[in-house]
Amino acid sequence: MKIKYAFILGITILMFASCKTKNDNDESKEVALAISTVLSKETTFNDVLEFSGSCYANKEANIGSTIPGKIEKIYYRPGQYVRKGALLVSMSSEMLLMTEVEYRTLEKDYERVSRLKEKGSISEQDYDHVKAKYDATKAKYDMVKSNTEILAPFDGIVSDIFVQEGENFSFIPSLDKNFSLQSGIMKIMQLNPILVKFSLNEKLISQVKQNMAVEVRCDAWPEKVWNGKVSLIYPGFNAMTRSTEVEVTLSNPGTDLKPGMFARLYIQGIEQAGCSIPLTSIVNRKGKEYIWTVDNNTAHLIEVQRLAMSGEDAIVSGIDPGTVVIVTRKSQLVEGMPVKILNK
Repeated sequence: MKIKYAFILGITILMFASCKTKNDNDESKEVALAISTVLSKETTFNDVLEFSGSCYANKEANIGSTIPGKIEKIYYRPGQYVRKGALLVSMSSEMLLMTEVEYRTLEKDYERVSRLKEKGSISEQDYDHVKAKYDATKAKYDMVKSNTEILAPFDGIVSDIFVQEGENFSFIPSLDKNFSLQSGIMKIMQLNPILVKFSLNEKLISQVKQNMAVEVRCDAWPEKVWNGKVSLIYPGFNAMTRSTEVEVTLSNPGTDLKPGMFARLYIQGIEQAGCSIPLTSIVNRKGKEYIWTVDNNTAHLIEVQRLAMSGEDAIVSGIDPGTVVIVTRKSQLVEGMPVKILNK
């Protein structure tokens, strides 16, 4: 009887052990996660580069005199348009009159000795002496005249007046309303064309070239678009910001764009190659971008660099064309997890 009980107990223990081993094997076998995938496709694209910048006058100048004196008349007010060569300011003319008397006297002497030289009635030395005095006096007269009758150096708009009629002008720098050094009697600016300047990071220097087309929009005129070209890329870089300055020249016939206005610039980038994948397949982790791929029925995380976006797709580098990219259940994946592709 004891033998029978012992036999039954042994059979029971063996069956229990067998079931436990089977359950352990079943538990250790991980179930593959069902996912959907796409294949990355090679593509070429022109990325649109966007920058922020500010408007500047194409030319600007503080107009003044190199000789101190009293301002007799100012012919233009702020906001008025002036042509190149227009008389802007008249200074007191006492010094000009004195210089003109001296100049006219020597002019007559020079004309007389010139006639005598043609007849051979005067030595070369005496002629050269009179001519030198005449040339020096004429240069002095021209200098005083240019500082008595001050002319516009280019077409532009009077933007500010620093000294008023009746005041004495002296060439002493002062601070303007923006706490910048200023000098002169007035400032004129050329606003057509107008410049827009922006900073270009060294990483993008290969994508922006001279004469590239640029589209410019301004918050002050949200419905308007200005088209221009890259006119200058400064050769030096700022060691702190690793950037350089770029100038874009725009036609501005209505002078709607004003110096100091904020502008947005859009440049069609140079054609590049990359792989196109769905934008939703990208995973962000600690400021970097990754995608899940499938290799030998297991999931693997790969870092990519986004180059551009095209509709619902992203164009990236870091993978080859034909890479199997997971597009579903990304939050459930871990490195090396077995997966089962549903859309084979």
